[in-house]
Amino acid sequence: MIVILNWNGRDYIRGCVRSALDQTYGNFRVLVVDNGSTDGSRETVADEFPEAGLLPLPDNLHFARGSNAGFEEALRDPECAFVAPLNNDTRVDPEWLASLVASAQDPRVGTVASKMVFMDRPEILNSTGIAIARDGSGLDRGWNQRDEGQFDTAVDVFGPSAGAALYRREVLETVGLFDADFVAYYEDLDLAWRARLAGWEGRFSPRAVVFHKYSASTSPRALWKTYQGERNRIWNLVQNYPRRLIATAVPWNAGRLGAALLRRSRSPRPASGLQGPSMSEVGAAMARARLDAYRGLPRAIRKRRLRAAYRKVGAGIVAAWLRQYGVGWRDLPVD
Repeated sequence: MIVILNWNGRDYIRGCVRSALDQTYGNFRVLVVDNGSTDGSRETVADEFPEAGLLPLPDNLHFARGSNAGFEEALRDPECAFVAPLNNDTRVDPEWLASLVASAQDPRVGTVASKMVFMDRPEILNSTGIAIARDGSGLDRGWNQRDEGQFDTAVDVFGPSAGAALYRREVLETVGLFDADFVAYYEDLDLAWRARLAGWEGRFSPRAVVFHKYSASTSPRALWKTYQGERNRIWNLVQNYPRRLIATAVPWNAGRLGAALLRRSRSPRPASGLQGPSMSEVGAAMARARLDAYRGLPRAIRKRRLRAAYRKVGAGIVAAWLRQYGVGWRDLPVD
């Protein structure tokens, strides 16, 4: 089942749903989960796309809980073998779903990543899967690179961006859905970690092409996004990393932040003349995020212990993952 999470997506939802319904794959359903929209986009789906299911939520539950509502609905169908989440600000190639499913024919594959490009700049890559870092953070593989075919090989990746992905039913039934406490951002990174710890592999499907209007629902440099990312980074680290690697994450993160601040101070003024948050505003958001993350550590530690029930890999394998799928702090974005 394709699960499209919509919140006030009036400008994009028609193209997204139409492209989802136009897939060449033979047996699938489309479900639009509406996160309490107030812009008429919910009514657009109901009136113009009767062939798509609609799950109206009374309020905006944000990404994790809203997506989970759609996942739960999909898993109620015993014939649903895969769940494919899709952002409402995307359009997908007609072969997208067929390509994802083909990449999951090996039963060891639990997740599949799409080839996402920017809708307004289709020659530039948005994501070809998730890369991981030593401090609990992550980065879209191929982020902001010109697409010159360098990622056109079907390879093993750590996991997918949930903006356009495929999850095997058994993965979700074993490790659970998105962590609702994350609210938004890094919930897909955490789920990728859980799938990996449980023994599943991830694949990249280069023919599963998705055009993404990046951050249509929130400014790409919004302080809320900075806060969410920093708080959830710490929880992801505590919940999934071996203890010996958690200890090395602190100096690694300090080096990363130092490099990011230096790059940010040297970055040119945007051509549009619009300025993002100041360095002091970003610093305040990150400090607040860390305080809230530390307050939530007892809950994160309890979740870590629960994961022992399905964990199949040890610290040595995780260290190998960081070498294989990892990025250095100079490669991570400024904010």
